[in-house]
Amino acid sequence: MRTFYFLAEKISYTFAVAFITIFGGWVGAVFGFYLGTSYTLIYYDIIIEDVLRWLPLCVVIPTILHYLHFGILTPIKIPAWQKTLRIINKNIKRDKIKEDISDVELTELYNALCDIPIWNGLAAGMYGTMCGLLVMGFFYLDHHLSGTYMPVLMKVLLRMGVVAVTIVVLLYSISTYLITEILTSRERARCFNELFRRGVLKKPRVLVNLRVKFSFFVILMLISLLTFAALTQKSIFYGDYNILVSVTYILISIIAAIFLMFFNTRSILQILREMGRVAGTISSGGEAEFGLHSLDSEFANIEFSVLEMSKEILEFRKNLEQQVEQRTLELQNVLTDLKERDDLIQKQLDMASIIQRSILPGHIDEWLEIKFSIRYIAMEKIGGDFYDVYQLRDNKMGLLIADVSGHGIPAALVTTMAKIAFGNACAKYDSPRRIFQEVNQNILDHVKTQDYLTAFFLVIDDEYNVTYANASHQKALLVRTEQGKVEQLDTNGLFIGAIEEARETYEEKTTRLNYGDKIILYTDGIPEATNLAREEYSNERLEEVILKNRHLSLDDFASFIIEDVQRFVGNAPVEDDITLIVLELVRDEAVDLIKKSQKLVSEQKIYEAIEILERGLTIFKDNRKLMYNLAKYYFKVNNYGKTVEYTGNYLKQDKTNKYVYYLGGAAFYQMFDYKNAAEYLENAVRIDPNFVNAHFALGMVYKKKGDRTEALRSFERVLALEPDNKIAQYELATLRKTK
Repeated sequence: MRTFYFLAEKISYTFAVAFITIFGGWVGAVFGFYLGTSYTLIYYDIIIEDVLRWLPLCVVIPTILHYLHFGILTPIKIPAWQKTLRIINKNIKRDKIKEDISDVELTELYNALCDIPIWNGLAAGMYGTMCGLLVMGFFYLDHHLSGTYMPVLMKVLLRMGVVAVTIVVLLYSISTYLITEILTSRERARCFNELFRRGVLKKPRVLVNLRVKFSFFVILMLISLLTFAALTQKSIFYGDYNILVSVTYILISIIAAIFLMFFNTRSILQILREMGRVAGTISSGGEAEFGLHSLDSEFANIEFSVLEMSKEILEFRKNLEQQVEQRTLELQNVLTDLKERDDLIQKQLDMASIIQRSILPGHIDEWLEIKFSIRYIAMEKIGGDFYDVYQLRDNKMGLLIADVSGHGIPAALVTTMAKIAFGNACAKYDSPRRIFQEVNQNILDHVKTQDYLTAFFLVIDDEYNVTYANASHQKALLVRTEQGKVEQLDTNGLFIGAIEEARETYEEKTTRLNYGDKIILYTDGIPEATNLAREEYSNERLEEVILKNRHLSLDDFASFIIEDVQRFVGNAPVEDDITLIVLELVRDEAVDLIKKSQKLVSEQKIYEAIEILERGLTIFKDNRKLMYNLAKYYFKVNNYGKTVEYTGNYLKQDKTNKYVYYLGGAAFYQMFDYKNAAEYLENAVRIDPNFVNAHFALGMVYKKKGDRTEALRSFERVLALEPDNKIAQYELATLRKTK
């Protein structure tokens, strides 16, 4: 473009256009020469020799005429031959449009700039034809004057000339049009913008559409193929394949195609970039103005529509400021009201969060020789993950982890319902499969939305056999620490609460824990955690981290997993709740004593069981497991004083075990110490608001104390958690009758 504007300044704008586009004619001449000669089979050498001799002169003459036509002599006051060209040169110097140009002159200039691609293309076709005629004319005169004229020779030349001229005119005209349109686009855009701003222009000028332009490249490809085929056929005819000619032609074809495609695609990309720039200007409040103006109907109409849209937006913005001032005060009042409501909602959400977290055991006590470590991170105040631990019949422990679809209050309500359902099912069954079936039906009966949950449930007996079932949750991972391997625990099973037919899909499997083994339960917030690059943490990485760090202590092991997830995520937002439960089987000699005592109790040898545990407590001083079991056995033999003593000693070390509070409260109740009984039982339901037995016992304590209101509330709570509890129904009915 520097060369173009240099010539536009020193000579004339239209000459600069012609100077740049003339090179397309030379490329077209090469194509025409190759195509024309490719069909020449006789007198080839004679014709080529004469054509090449006269071709330079025949190219120079039309070129000079083209330059004269477009104003090469403008600096010496000899203008261009056409009025259209003179209008352009009169009003444009280099790339500057004349100042103080009138509406009429500006309109004429805009029309002239729109027409110059057509005029230059027609001129290219005319002078290209002239070049071909001159070649044939000089050829005829040369042979006529030298006496070597032969009609058949002239006929061959004429056929070759017609083919060559047709190709030259076609390629030269179209390439000239394309290049001229690009060269004049900026000045045309300035005229277009100014006319639109003045309100003079109603519609943009258009000449062709994009399909016509791209059709040219199809034509160019066909010409190239035909010429190459003709050259090949000619070589076959002569039996002499000239690879240099073919390679030269192919290179010229490729260069020409790249050259023209570059100009065409550059024009389109410039227009698209310009549209993007203008759209950005409009969005930031500026006035739209295109730096380029296309003559393609598709782009020209879009540009015009964008300018009209920009004009309407500016007018709207002018009127908007006053309206904004009027609305600001109203919005401030509304925002104040919304702020008050939001504060109320946030307080309610905080309360809901506290309630929801209260139903999640923040700590799980050791069970026999199994220790637990829990990590819970909620994405919002109210999450969809939950977990729980259950004391099952036959001295078994149940552990649940679940994930409700969705987040927020709906998920919290489903979580509460599911917790109650699991509690009721675990009171009846010790089979994970049967528990899932019961809960699935319960959720379907009471939750009438599309919400569902995934869950993993495992049951551990006192021999550390593990029975588990998976309801479309993340697979549990069993770490065989000594063997250095990770096993995946999984079964078939559909979502819980989705469809009634899911009950038939649940399965359960069994494995066994060895000392040092760990089981990892987690929700999909861990493997699906993503970093800023949108890469997932993945189950593979989790297993790798677990295996490498399997020898860490339980709490350090759980903390390291969460820290590794957080390092991976970095500054990316947390998109889901994260729950991690790790259990480990750790050898404890005191548990061996407890197992012996349990066997004696099963044989009705309770006092011998107590003696074993008392001796064990002298060895393993302050062992809470021994204290708890001693308290249970003393309760069985009605020694409530000892029960209270051992539960009290236990609670000096750990105040989070609801069962110890329940046992102590029951002992105080039997001793008629209702004040302490109420205190113990209230602590039990504080730890677990859904602890049915504790609520019932508390109701009996209040009844004995004569606190009818609290007794009613306790029995009503029992029935809310366990509607079929006959004893609670009886007690409630009795209290209501005595009103």
